[in-house]
Amino acid sequence: LVPLYCTCVSAQISDTLELPEKVYRVKPLISLPIIAAGFYFGQDQLKDFQDKPSLTQVDLDLLDADDVPGIDRSGLRQDFDNAEGAAKLSDAILVGAQLAPFTLFAWKKYRNDWQDITMMYLEAQMMQGFIYGFAPFGPSGTDRLRPRAYYEQVEFGRRTSGNTQNSSFSGHTSSTATGFYFVAKIITDYNPDLTGLQKILIYGAASVPGVVTGILRVKSLNHFPTDSAVGLTVGAFSGIMIPEFHRWWQKKHQTKAMVTPLYGNGAAGVGFSLVF
Repeated sequence: LVPLYCTCVSAQISDTLELPEKVYRVKPLISLPIIAAGFYFGQDQLKDFQDKPSLTQVDLDLLDADDVPGIDRSGLRQDFDNAEGAAKLSDAILVGAQLAPFTLFAWKKYRNDWQDITMMYLEAQMMQGFIYGFAPFGPSGTDRLRPRAYYEQVEFGRRTSGNTQNSSFSGHTSSTATGFYFVAKIITDYNPDLTGLQKILIYGAASVPGVVTGILRVKSLNHFPTDSAVGLTVGAFSGIMIPEFHRWWQKKHQTKAMVTPLYGNGAAGVGFSLVF
């Protein structure tokens, strides 16, 4: 994904001049406590997911593929021999996605605002993790068996562990999508002259890693297709809406320089004022 850069600087003399403004409004004293609290409670909730009661052999014997919705039944028709490789590849993509936003700093226009961008990215990942931990459609509100519970080739311990009940939704997919959608959002916000088609292409490219990760999570027997779809949606929401909130906040605090000509009693002057 190659950012398109267009830095346009215009200067004109008029009664009202727009001062150069930052793209986002970020307040570390507000963001840092929220980020810390979000990550803390999210990780604490994650521990609870691992402590869900284990399944028994009786539970496994009662499993019926017909109880799985038709849209998800493809998750029960995967090649077991490819599951481990798919899991490792999804892990690798996840790491790349978490680091992707920092590659923006190779360019000066983003590097100048590295603190704001980094803070927002931490907020975005915190948001998707918080949704994963506390949403009713996540592991805290839904005990959905992972596909691997249905595969007799999987070792008994992995089929019956409490973590096997955390299929909904895919955290790998949501975290991966968050990283790449965040990059797409930053690029489009910093380049307002991009055309609609260019923005579509950027967001389309940003969708690929999340979609691929979602497919790999199904192939790894860890999630059903709808689990990955929900994860992709959560990631898109977190990666896009956090920067959008800070962009909206910045627009609400635009600064204007007012240059007013003054005339009177044969004298002339200029009045200058700032409006925040």
